[in-house]
Amino acid sequence: MSDAPSTGGPLPGPGSLMWRYAGLWRFMLVLGRALVLETAHPAVGAGVAEFSTYRHRPWRRAQQTLTSLQRMVYADTRGREKEVARLDRLHSHINGVDEAGRAYSALDPEAKAWVYLTIFEGIVTMCRTGGDPLSAEDEARLYQEWLAMGALLGVAEAMPPTVADFWAYFERVSSERLERTKGLQDLLDALAGEFPLPSGLEFVPLPLWRLVSTTAVRAYADVTAALLPPQLRERLEIQPSFVGSALSTVVCRGAGLLDKVLPTRLRYTPLAVTALTAEHLLRPSGPRPGVGGSEIFARVLDQNGDGALNWVDLAASARVIAARLDLDEKTETALYDAFHAWWVELREIADADSDGRVSGEEYASALYEGSALRAAMDVVADAVDRDDDGYVELAEYAHLLGGAEHHEVVESFRRLDADSDGKLTVAEFAVGLGAFFLGQSDSPVDRHLLGQT
Repeated sequence: MSDAPSTGGPLPGPGSLMWRYAGLWRFMLVLGRALVLETAHPAVGAGVAEFSTYRHRPWRRAQQTLTSLQRMVYADTRGREKEVARLDRLHSHINGVDEAGRAYSALDPEAKAWVYLTIFEGIVTMCRTGGDPLSAEDEARLYQEWLAMGALLGVAEAMPPTVADFWAYFERVSSERLERTKGLQDLLDALAGEFPLPSGLEFVPLPLWRLVSTTAVRAYADVTAALLPPQLRERLEIQPSFVGSALSTVVCRGAGLLDKVLPTRLRYTPLAVTALTAEHLLRPSGPRPGVGGSEIFARVLDQNGDGALNWVDLAASARVIAARLDLDEKTETALYDAFHAWWVELREIADADSDGRVSGEEYASALYEGSALRAAMDVVADAVDRDDDGYVELAEYAHLLGGAEHHEVVESFRRLDADSDGKLTVAEFAVGLGAFFLGQSDSPVDRHLLGQT
């Protein structure tokens, strides 16, 4: 599937507003509000009431919503497509007739679009209540990114075409369609109940946990009610206390202020941190070479040894990778296409004398951003992930490197494991391989893969 859907433009990636805001931890402050908006929709509320486990696992849906959002925003093209397919499989079983005799289906485009749009509205609310509201231009830009992702989800046709149309749509649905559904009641009951003791905190005395969690959950429910539009509170019969109204202002503003000073690793969820860190590593701020850059250029990239790069050199690298991984025709074609796009971009950026080649000096001094390089590395990473689980396991990495010594494989694998969790996401692998091509690092990939012609 192309990264350019038929509606809404290219899918949001590095540098997009979706990347900037969707992975922030402080989105949790408005996630409860988004869940209220979702479950107040008749079709969604009916499905939740019939098929959800709010009463016994009150935070599962919140966790699943957040995880799915991260996958959609920060995964590569294949990862996004897999998440869309997973959501469709999950929701294909959710259908029936509600208590009012209305048929519902979780695959209904209008209901799916509403759920998806509550997240957009939640991000806008998060920024507004946090004291850093989006400008009109950024709000419109973020909505266009939301449309692009909506095309991948198959709901773009059910989404208003502009951000101005969205706000009219949001007001209309809020005032005419939303109601206190059974699913919403289940959500509210869960928020008023006891939060289960998370795994890993079993050492906390149960009475103490009950006191702390009950107080925290009810405060969260009060803040959630305070963040709802006043007219909707009346319609849904949800009213915050005076304390809740004051607390929502303090907490949201405080989170907005913290967001300005905390480092990336504390501001964002782990999946977002991995993606943002990876993209930062592929965007050096000054000239190269880095570790062994000139040596890598001469020994690996310049495959024909003529002192300069051209398409023949990168095609040779693609051929070596295709042979090592025994790729099928479709994947091999995608690999060559990605490497050719990298060559075109590299030539445009680094070929200072416009002779159609990139010398070692030109390559080392170019301020290379690497967007096409990252796309090429994503193709390689996807091919290395032989079991298609989104991770490059040590065995798959060793298969790629062929004759490398085991200790070299393990050492290199650990260097690429940016978050030290003992496994490589395809993004981490792609970044590591890209850093090697940029001359920023050396690894057994050089000696046992790309050095072979």
